[in-house]
Amino acid sequence: MALKVVEVVAEVENGVVPLGIMNAEQAMTLPSDVHVKISHPEDEPGETDRYLDRYEFRQMHAQPASSKE
Repeated sequence: MALKVVEVVAEVENGVVPLGIMNAEQAMTLPSDVHVKISHPEDEPGETDRYLDRYEFRQMHAQPASSKE
């Protein structure tokens, strides 16, 4: 199974600043003191404006695969 690639960004006053593109597992293991948003996994990283906070992202990936269909 291929790992999903996402974009990680930091929010600033005028929008977001890209921090990097990584797989979903790497994004979920970033230190909690780093305040980031993660691109929606259904969107193309680097080309989307839909971002989830860390909690929303983890909740989305915690669901069993059968309930995601």
